[in-house]
Amino acid sequence: MSLLSSITKSLSKLSMIGRALMLPISLLPAAGLLLAFGDKFHLPLMMNAGGVIFDNLPMLFAIGSAVGLAAESGIAALSAAVSVFIINVTIGTVLHITPEMAAAGGKYAMVVGIPTLQMGVFGGLISGILAAWCYNKFHTMQLPEFLGFFSGKRFVAIATAFLSFLLGMALPWVWSYIQSGIDSLSVIVNGDNQALSTFIFGLVERALIPLGLHHIWYPSFWYSFGEYTTNAGQVIHGDQTIWFKMLEEGVKSFSSDSYHNAGKFMQGEFPLMLFALPAACLAMYHEANTKNKKIASGILFSAALTCFLTGITEPVEFTFIFVAPILYVFNAIMAGLSYMCMYLLHAHIAKSFSAGMIDYISFGILPSFNGYQTNFLSAVIVGIPMALIYYFTFRYVIRRFDVKTPGRADVTANANDKTDTELAGDIIGLLGGAENINSVGSCITRLRLEVEKSEHVDKDGLNSLGARGVVFVGDSGIQVIFGARAQFIAQTMSTMIGK
Repeated sequence: MSLLSSITKSLSKLSMIGRALMLPISLLPAAGLLLAFGDKFHLPLMMNAGGVIFDNLPMLFAIGSAVGLAAESGIAALSAAVSVFIINVTIGTVLHITPEMAAAGGKYAMVVGIPTLQMGVFGGLISGILAAWCYNKFHTMQLPEFLGFFSGKRFVAIATAFLSFLLGMALPWVWSYIQSGIDSLSVIVNGDNQALSTFIFGLVERALIPLGLHHIWYPSFWYSFGEYTTNAGQVIHGDQTIWFKMLEEGVKSFSSDSYHNAGKFMQGEFPLMLFALPAACLAMYHEANTKNKKIASGILFSAALTCFLTGITEPVEFTFIFVAPILYVFNAIMAGLSYMCMYLLHAHIAKSFSAGMIDYISFGILPSFNGYQTNFLSAVIVGIPMALIYYFTFRYVIRRFDVKTPGRADVTANANDKTDTELAGDIIGLLGGAENINSVGSCITRLRLEVEKSEHVDKDGLNSLGARGVVFVGDSGIQVIFGARAQFIAQTMSTMIGK
């Protein structure tokens, strides 16, 4: 296998893992809102309800990633939970880890009540990926007749349990090297030049958007890098987890001796989502051909409103990143600068999922009323100049290079003219038929598909159908951007082709 082939295959697999991560991550807004409103209205019960989610992220990531990666969710989720229990109790037994050692923090932790190694969400991902692999490998296995009861899906949990035991025996000797690498990266990320760290983080995250690999990039920053010791002595890792734990414990400055400036790897997107990208939509509307302005306004207003309220940017970004590489690079650099500027202005704003107005109010404005130093006005100070820069840059580039943004092409398709069923049927045909589709999934705004032969995919046909973009990831991975409807189209496609 050539190096290029290996890289493209790896990208395809990483893309699928990125899709799987979206399910557990999408659960976090509920926990974040419970914490924020519980703090605002002084309701400890509500704060505890939100805190328990962040305290059990390994289990959530195990179940969520298994559901995302397996073709059928029920038995995969059950197997993932079994794996979490077995791996951690095996590790704890092999290393003789006591509850007292786990409570002291450091390299040990309590996971679902089991004293074990501190592996964070990566431990959960290991269990989830193992369970999904076992499902995809063994769910059709036929055993001899006298063992027939354990055939098929029932064998999945059994296989997961035995493999989890072996993995639990091996991890104590392997994880120390992995943990050393994580610790080294954490020191670099949270070192003396955090302004540079935040710039690089923001730039890379936006740069990975077209491939959907940004979901692989940020979890380490949110759930692993850095550490904060709670009042009870528990060690918490990751920028997002630490921010919400500080909110729960009343740390008004969002800084401690062991972790400074919580929120630095989340807050940089607020100027982008609330100001810059909506301004880009306005610029694209003003540059649309007069006869197409009505169609363009429908597409761009919907995309801008989605971005502003929820922080979901793909409907905006996919209107330009494929047709104007210069704007794609510009957007990535500006995102990095936004993160750096928010850090330099001492902002401390979290996001539970994506940096829209809902999160801005919940985790920027409301905590400030209770004395937390979120410095939420920093998003306005950075955002207004960014909006002006985006507006004039987009208008100049679109006009100078005749970029075919919405409303500038002779024919502008609108996927909203078709039902989900109609779209699903058309998409199946343009992908080469049901026999060419190996798997169907989705994340927030895009279909994530694996096909047998990518040369049978009609990219131009998908674009003419109303797709905001079509991305080939590796030899068999295809992503088709349809906005928030993607999950419903994927469900309909799965029903139609039985996959």
